[in-house]
Amino acid sequence: MADVKEIKIETKIEEAENTETSPNNDSDMPEEKTFVIRMREIAETAFDTVKSEVKKGIEDRTTAVEETAANLTSKVKEEVEAIVQRVHGQYEAEREELFRTELEKEVEAAVQHVHEEYKAERDLLLRTAAEAENTKKRMEIDYQRKLKFANEEILEGMVPVLDSFEAAIKSVSEKVETDDVSPDLATFNEGVQLVYKQLLSALKTHGLTPIEAASETFDPYRHEALMAVASDEIPADKVIEEFRRGYMLHTRVLRASQVVVSQGPAEKEEVNEESNDSDAADDTE
Repeated sequence: MADVKEIKIETKIEEAENTETSPNNDSDMPEEKTFVIRMREIAETAFDTVKSEVKKGIEDRTTAVEETAANLTSKVKEEVEAIVQRVHGQYEAEREELFRTELEKEVEAAVQHVHEEYKAERDLLLRTAAEAENTKKRMEIDYQRKLKFANEEILEGMVPVLDSFEAAIKSVSEKVETDDVSPDLATFNEGVQLVYKQLLSALKTHGLTPIEAASETFDPYRHEALMAVASDEIPADKVIEEFRRGYMLHTRVLRASQVVVSQGPAEKEEVNEESNDSDAADDTE
């Protein structure tokens, strides 16, 4: 830029020298004054030229700087935008991950809560179903028991009839065996026995069965001991005689058998004491 200024100043001086020789110059003005005026004009022209050149240079430099600044600003802006975008993306990713983690925790807690509620409801339903099933079984058992023993009163009323049949058969049988009776009475006895057997068989279909007592071991749940006697032939706690037959209704004792129970052989000490007592009586006599 300095070279350009010098060239332009020299050009202006040459133009000024040319103007000195031009016919239009004022010949009346003094040379010094004319020279000073010319130099001032040249200086002003040069100053204007330098000023314009400096201004132009400044403008050029400013334009370049502005362009550089604009380019730099755009690059910085792009970089800043890229950084912001990257940070935003990272933030969004972290936020999404955090949200997903929190959502998974909430979902897991909700699932656990629902599972616990389902388990509690399931346990309650199972208990209710079990209680209902047990109640149903108890009702069925109770119904079967009531149905099984529904005719208890009727059968209990038939037991005396069986006793009467047995007494009649026993009486007639003893009479037939000991006396010379007519064949009709023997036939009648056989008919009564047949009716008794048919009645007993019909009652057995409804659960009524006689209790075996003769020669059986005494059972306090099924036998009623009227007396206990000593016996050398029958072991202790064995039934010697049955006075009245007992009956079972399925598994329940409808009436216990009245029996006589054996005590076993008599004790020898008692016999010895009796013999001693008799000997002592003989001595006193």
